[in-house]
Amino acid sequence: KNEYIFDTSALISLGAIRIIDDVLKLAKIVITPSIIKELEEFAKYEDEYGKASKEVLKYKDKFIVEKIEVEESIEYIQPTDNELYNLAKRQSSALITDDIKFSRHVDGKIETQFSTFFLTLLVSSKYLSKDKALELLEKLRNIRNWRDNIIYLITKNQLEQL
Repeated sequence: KNEYIFDTSALISLGAIRIIDDVLKLAKIVITPSIIKELEEFAKYEDEYGKASKEVLKYKDKFIVEKIEVEESIEYIQPTDNELYNLAKRQSSALITDDIKFSRHVDGKIETQFSTFFLTLLVSSKYLSKDKALELLEKLRNIRNWRDNIIYLITKNQLEQL
């Protein structure tokens, strides 16, 4: 199983479509303590993000929680994102984020993937049918209000080509 560094946005997406348990079959989820705090904040609410956060927090004992000192700070990104960037860089692991701005700021410095990468991985690993993955992508698109953003378009194209 490969280790991936996850941010809150990616975990909320995966929690919203309830596939954390499947993702854990294929990947080790690595986070920092700040991610747990952010998820706990979202979980105080009864909206879609709150429900998704509660779903993710059910699995927190299966996540690898790493403390990290920020050695290199990137301007214009949040302190938690700087922690994740430093962790991904130190471990040479891909960062999973649905924050397009964050992804752009670290582009070329570390590998990044959107959370929907796991829909493609689950289909190619036979844990999920292509039709089910496309259905989950549409559900996620509505919950996250993605319309025709880059995450949705890239993933839809990749899934259709499988």
